[in-house]
Amino acid sequence: MTSPSLLLRWSWRDLKSHWVKVLAIALVIGIGTGAFAGLSSSANWRRASNRASVELLNMYDLRVRLATGSTVATGSMTAAAATIAHADWISGAEERLVEPIQVDASHDGDTVLVPGVIVGADVADGGPHINGWYVGPGRGLTAADAGEPRVLLEYGFANHNDLPAEGTIVVSGGRELAYTGWAMTPEFFITVPENSSSFAQGTYAPLLTSLQTAQELAGLPGSVNDLVVTITPDAERDVVAAELESALGSALPAGFTVTTREEDPSYRILFEDVDNDQEFYNVFAFLIFAGAVAAAFNLISRLAESQRREIGIAMALGIPPRRIALRTLLVGAEVAFLGIVFGVAVGTLIGQGMRAVLVDFLPLPVWITDFQWGLFLWAALAGFLVPLAATAYPVWRAVRVRPIEAIRTGHLASRGGGLAPVVQRIHLPGDTFDQMPFRNLMRAPRRSLLTAVGIAAVMAVIVGFFGAIDSFVTTLNHGAAEIEGTSPDRVIVQLDGIDLVTSPDIAAIDTAATVGEVVPVLELGGTVSAGDESFDLLIDVMDLGNDVYRPTIVAGAAGPGTEGLVLAEGAAHDLGVAVGDTVTLTHPFRTGPTTFTLVDTEVRVAATHPNPFRFVSYLDQSQADLFGAAGLVNVVDVTPASGATSDDVIRELFTLDGVASAQKASTAADELDELLAQFIGILQIVGFAVLILAVLIAFNSASIAVEERAREYATMFAYGVPVRTALRMAVVENGVIGVVATVFGFAGGMGILWWFINSLAAETIPDISLELMVSPATLVAVVAVGVAAVALAPLFTARRLRRMDLPGTLRIME
Repeated sequence: MTSPSLLLRWSWRDLKSHWVKVLAIALVIGIGTGAFAGLSSSANWRRASNRASVELLNMYDLRVRLATGSTVATGSMTAAAATIAHADWISGAEERLVEPIQVDASHDGDTVLVPGVIVGADVADGGPHINGWYVGPGRGLTAADAGEPRVLLEYGFANHNDLPAEGTIVVSGGRELAYTGWAMTPEFFITVPENSSSFAQGTYAPLLTSLQTAQELAGLPGSVNDLVVTITPDAERDVVAAELESALGSALPAGFTVTTREEDPSYRILFEDVDNDQEFYNVFAFLIFAGAVAAAFNLISRLAESQRREIGIAMALGIPPRRIALRTLLVGAEVAFLGIVFGVAVGTLIGQGMRAVLVDFLPLPVWITDFQWGLFLWAALAGFLVPLAATAYPVWRAVRVRPIEAIRTGHLASRGGGLAPVVQRIHLPGDTFDQMPFRNLMRAPRRSLLTAVGIAAVMAVIVGFFGAIDSFVTTLNHGAAEIEGTSPDRVIVQLDGIDLVTSPDIAAIDTAATVGEVVPVLELGGTVSAGDESFDLLIDVMDLGNDVYRPTIVAGAAGPGTEGLVLAEGAAHDLGVAVGDTVTLTHPFRTGPTTFTLVDTEVRVAATHPNPFRFVSYLDQSQADLFGAAGLVNVVDVTPASGATSDDVIRELFTLDGVASAQKASTAADELDELLAQFIGILQIVGFAVLILAVLIAFNSASIAVEERAREYATMFAYGVPVRTALRMAVVENGVIGVVATVFGFAGGMGILWWFINSLAAETIPDISLELMVSPATLVAVVAVGVAAVALAPLFTARRLRRMDLPGTLRIME
């Protein structure tokens, strides 16, 4: 009677009789384990992909860059490098020419006028061999292209601006170039312009070409200014770097710097962001998994309890308890195994969705997104053991009582159970049918609590996920509005150096046909500190009384002649200072026409502004002597003349001497929005899985509740109670659970969101002061899923209630 084949057939019968609930429970387990594996895999994927891409294109170990404006003859840098004591440690060395350039890639009516950089390298024999170029779409450059007006566009820039695979662009001096394709290279996997710390994937155009073409475009024939070096595996990089500094210092007439791969902005951001992002994903992965586990434990234990009467009959027939338990545990094991299968499918789907977001945001030549079996197996082990434990508990309770007690049906077995006596002492309004849902909840408080905990965990994840999206969107919108000010069509013009306000270049901008008002600005970097806290600032020295753009003041006062620094509210908060306090400003001070030194100055905080980007700060132009730079300018804010647009201004200024770039004021906010798109995209993918999880938990809970109380419903129907009344009671009962779960889930989600903004985000993206925000749309979604969906889940059982076999359900054998 208890042969393995019979046990399997019997368990298969049990599965088939509850196939809808079995599938739903397995899917709950699958979403929990799959989401855990998918979210936890992100860091491994990115590290593996980053390493493979860097190795494929042979990124440099050391880079030698000459001082700005300096060049040397081709061959002189490699010749000097060959003279070092450990020259055998150098496995490769290639010279390049890297020069700034302006790029007009406008197409199909879209204006794309941006600053860029041209990188010239040896393209003979499939080169360059260090910092190689991965081409696609289009074709690469060969030795036949050397010296020809042909280039490759950096992949991220081309993709961001929807450029065709091949075409033409115009660069500084009106020179037209053909581009043969798009290419990826390690130093531009993440595009950070020279002397900048900001992301600029679509507004900075790296052009890759032959060394000869770059020399011709820059007007520097036979010249180079950059050397990239790779070393052998057994080499000591610090020793090679020191020897290079010594050899090049003696051989070259120009100043230079030697930097490592880890100092490259693209490389640093590429690898540093992995752990920061993963810390956030891990929190939500654990919450989703915990909610699914709690829900699965509750649901499968209730499913096992529904077989209590069959267990009693088996004991009455003399079957040993351990064999009875084995049959029921086998059902739990089969449900758990099905959950693991679903987990692989869900994890794969989530992984593919995350891969699509990552690849779109961060194009790499190699993406390794294999299913992470090591991470999944830990979650799968818990997902397998929990159903077994959930099955074992009610079976253990059933086999410990006399068979006649186990056989008793629900109206006898539950008599006086739970906290029902407590409810009897509380006067509840309404008739019996109005009170019954609350009594049912208290009859089995453990079941009600576990159901609420599972849904609450899911609701906490929903609030945390979508609250994070709301916070990012709100912060970026406020930042964009503050940057645009009262002149949203303002154009920020970067000069190619520091110039006099009275210079011909500034006069040419002022008299341009498309330009209206002009505000000169001196933009310099610095560091602010107070106590133990310090961070970098971008300081705009300008007329704080101009009509084109000035910061909004929320505390203090700022205007013409103001003495003191205007800080962002977030910067003041992080420094622990208020208006009137003093901070230390480390800033450049001009010692010659083109030379600066760093000095420390005590500066009073004159006012604060609401820009969420804490690095933005302002000084009135009357304070320019602080920098020894009165009358100097390197940025010009302009508004379009009447009848002109921002694009008209950008296009006209593109042709002027001294202009390095001209961009709309909103560009900085747009780039940050693009930077955060990956993060938000992943949240949306997992958020959808969490919504499904909440609905599944609610549906399964309602379905099992109908089975548990089948005889009660049959009794009511036999006495003429309409099905709609039974459904109403079930809706009220589920609704109470949904309300309790939503309240606690919302509180937990807000706690998670607070932690994310004030702890994790404050450490990983300190330059953005995120605003804690939960939008009305998120609140509606929370109520819709946590209350409405949970409450309405019993309606799916209406068909079963209408078709209930009353005589068969009421029949008793005792």
